[in-house]
Amino acid sequence: MIFFDVDTQHDFMDTDGALAVPDAQSIRSNIEALLTIAGRKGIATISSRCAHDQGDPEFKIFPPHCIEGTRGAERIFAELPELPREELSFDAAADPDARIETGRHYIVSKKVFDLFSNAWLDGLRRKDVFNGQECIVFGVATDYCVRACGLGLAEAGAKVYLVEDAVRGVATESTSDSLQEMRTAGVHFTTTDEVMKKIL
Repeated sequence: MIFFDVDTQHDFMDTDGALAVPDAQSIRSNIEALLTIAGRKGIATISSRCAHDQGDPEFKIFPPHCIEGTRGAERIFAELPELPREELSFDAAADPDARIETGRHYIVSKKVFDLFSNAWLDGLRRKDVFNGQECIVFGVATDYCVRACGLGLAEAGAKVYLVEDAVRGVATESTSDSLQEMRTAGVHFTTTDEVMKKIL
């Protein structure tokens, strides 16, 4: 089992964040519960983080957000003290020997919606590391980066479970469309309680 914690950063999760996702505060406790159980049970966790520089092309579409070195770019739950962490920048090279180890926390930076734009993570996908793996996805935003994560994992052959009460989207219509798209792609829907019961 692998947890995918998508872009849970201050600029998205805080009400005063630069690109605050509506109602994101309401899922904070569920995300904290999932990350806490990951730490206690040694579940491999991949946390993606949006990592922009000033003037990035995405700022033609969205207001500047998650700029490196600012509080907005920091993850709201920065540490999983029980899990050794490994940080992988957006330009981290693909490693032919890389694998996902149980009991580790991988923090993967990216500059676009798709976390598989990170070469290290894409290298794992190309090696079929996620094929057949049970992947639990949560975070923000449902209609952007969560969607890209869910669809990318489904395409890679993973058994994907989206934690419905631990995701939030930017807009109602695009969120609904994204959920339907993921469902059509074979993504399963679950809740925080159901994940907890399965693990405990």
